[in-house]
Amino acid sequence: MISKSDIVHHPNAHPPVSNNMNRSIMATGREAISPSDLGLFLEDTLLELHQTDLIRLTSKEWTWSKPDIDHHTFIYMHKFTGKLIMNGTEHLVTRKSAFLCNPGTALALFSDAGHETELYIINYDLFRAAEKSETRMIYERESSFPVEGWIQGPYYGIQRIAAQLTADDGPTTHKKKMLMTELLHMLWPQEEQINNDSAEDAPDHWLQVTMQYMRDNYMHEIKLEKLAELAGMHPSYYSQLFKSRMYKNPIEYVTHLRMNRAKELLMASDMRVRDVARSVGYRDEFYFSRRFRNHAGYAPTSYAKQVHRNIVSLSYPYTDHLMTLGITPCAAQIQGHLPHIPKSLSLPFHAYEPWEQGRQAFLDVKPDLILTKDNAAAKAMEHIGDIAPIITIPWNQTDMFGHLHTIASIVDRTQAANDWLERHERKVERARKKIRESIGQATVAVCTLTAKGPRMYSTRNFGHVFYRSLQLTPPERIQSELAGKAPGVGFNWMSITPGEWDGLEADILLLAVTSMKERASLLHQIHADPRWNQYPAVRNGHVHVIDWNSWVVYAPYSINIQLDEAVMLLTNKGSFL
Repeated sequence: MISKSDIVHHPNAHPPVSNNMNRSIMATGREAISPSDLGLFLEDTLLELHQTDLIRLTSKEWTWSKPDIDHHTFIYMHKFTGKLIMNGTEHLVTRKSAFLCNPGTALALFSDAGHETELYIINYDLFRAAEKSETRMIYERESSFPVEGWIQGPYYGIQRIAAQLTADDGPTTHKKKMLMTELLHMLWPQEEQINNDSAEDAPDHWLQVTMQYMRDNYMHEIKLEKLAELAGMHPSYYSQLFKSRMYKNPIEYVTHLRMNRAKELLMASDMRVRDVARSVGYRDEFYFSRRFRNHAGYAPTSYAKQVHRNIVSLSYPYTDHLMTLGITPCAAQIQGHLPHIPKSLSLPFHAYEPWEQGRQAFLDVKPDLILTKDNAAAKAMEHIGDIAPIITIPWNQTDMFGHLHTIASIVDRTQAANDWLERHERKVERARKKIRESIGQATVAVCTLTAKGPRMYSTRNFGHVFYRSLQLTPPERIQSELAGKAPGVGFNWMSITPGEWDGLEADILLLAVTSMKERASLLHQIHADPRWNQYPAVRNGHVHVIDWNSWVVYAPYSINIQLDEAVMLLTNKGSFL
């Protein structure tokens, strides 16, 4: 009989791992694990940290090379410009990036001169249970991990853990193992991502394939036989099944795509009718005009002059713009305070998030125009491109005032836009006078604290009211970034590491948080940080917490509300912290 105190050693074994039960570990070439159940995988896995490094450089070139990595290696490039070479394949890196590789990988990093570098390198080993009994457990070294290569965030959570693991006065060994386990959970692919790998087996794969083909080729001749071939069905069955799902047959779907694209060109460009016809697949201008009139109720030459009132907004700032101009959308994405509440749509807050809203919600409101930002245009086209024309208003090419003028010209409300701008400027002048009388020309920093990590804002979004409306002075580093750039367009925000205040000091600090729970957690964290107490605004008692949800909307109606709140905060000598 073997007692619990027995230790089994193997050749080339890693030193025994201390735990409640003595364990021995041997190297092995175990088959790669499928990424199906992280909890099950980690339940029978031991993790041993080997080395954790933080590299910080100002502007020097830096090289790191390992021809044959001995351990699992995770690299988080918080600030890095250069290239990463893995097994001879070169990848350019110009922003925050995370990379994970298994033992045996050839890996090299080369940073470019003239750029700040901050990256974390974490080496660790994995050992999986090969034999378990009441008397002993034998662990074998695991050379593979289901996740490998580039990691798509969440960078704030990754940076938080990486900073703790590499700190000189960091946590205990046990705590580090817990942090590393938490990190591996972050790196594990989400269920939706895993399921996408088997998209071809999905019940509606035939529908997605044929609709994508139609969206890509609507300007060319599309035959039903080709669509049926792509779907792997008989043409008549395919047409019947398509109509049962989309409430229109494939030919009608293509026609609606063509007509909606034509409407977009007529509204948003100076193209001649003949050129519009050809761009959407009609060689005969007169045939196109007849089809267009039957579909839209207007001739192409007069369509652009029509006033569109049944509008859907896929962007909460653009919803605000429409309301400012006196138009309540028939359905919209909503965020913040609005004078009237249209039908709310469940849409992605960010373009990379999944589309939740079903087609029926759009079919019910019968829109004749859809407004969206450019980062959501592709998804809108995919889901509802056949329902109505989609006008894309680029988000970053202009500021809030540019958005207002563009939307006003589309919905024939240019005079309403000019009237609002005049009233707003008078409101801003009154606010500036109050601020000058109360605090003079103070330096103000605007910081948001969300799951994406701390960000310091400039003259757009959260910073618009303070820097453009009230004309207060941003911190030194923000001023430096703004040099030579157009206000509200050239530079929006910068990521910062918690506690990284060099060049970001200010007389007054605004902190935007998403909830009261987060506010309490923030208070607990920052008061324990000695660097926090050295910040000028903290010493002066001029730190204010603002509601992220009220300040996130960068649009006219919301900006006016934010301006009132800013004046109230800045003329109040007390502090919210």
